[in-house]
Amino acid sequence: MEMKQVPSSAAWAGGAFCLAAVLAGTALSIFGTGTSGLGRAFQITMRFSFLLFWLAYAGGAMKTLFGTGFQTIAWLGRDFGLAFASAQLVHVGLAVWLYRMMNELPLSRPLLMFYIIAVIWTYLLSLLSIHRVALALGHLRWRILRVAGMEFISFSFLLYFLNHPHYGTIGGLAFYAPFATMSLLGTFLRLAAWASRGATVTKSA
Repeated sequence: MEMKQVPSSAAWAGGAFCLAAVLAGTALSIFGTGTSGLGRAFQITMRFSFLLFWLAYAGGAMKTLFGTGFQTIAWLGRDFGLAFASAQLVHVGLAVWLYRMMNELPLSRPLLMFYIIAVIWTYLLSLLSIHRVALALGHLRWRILRVAGMEFISFSFLLYFLNHPHYGTIGGLAFYAPFATMSLLGTFLRLAAWASRGATVTKSA
């Protein structure tokens, strides 16, 4: 039987970038390249990149908690993470374009700095996914940095979804509440998976 070829990490990253670009281009072609159209493209690419991040963030936890049915998602965690980082390039580009057009900060300075740090973490984690870099750091340091970065990015998404100006409206709830719920669910799954692994280690000791 011929084995199915699994797309490489480069294919995942390239595909995510292209799809994010297509989503942004579609939004801009429909709504225009003014602030309204840029804002819509920004929101769409935000949600798309979040879905990729969430699979990287929660995939391993789902495999631990629910079994081998989620093995493929867990196994592709690195690829989902690199796809997220690639899609974020389009999203960050839209953010810079929107800022230059508005000529003012779209967020309070503290929140903006928080999101900038999250973007830095995104590409630091991409660097840490390189095998030689991970070996040079050592497993413990690599693990600490990876967990810290993933949790910071997850919290930044949650903060964004909960602090969006339209969150209090009916339309805002429909667009942002599901993503805020997913963000919280991902954190809950990871905590539950850590507790499950800890209980397993205790029983086997």
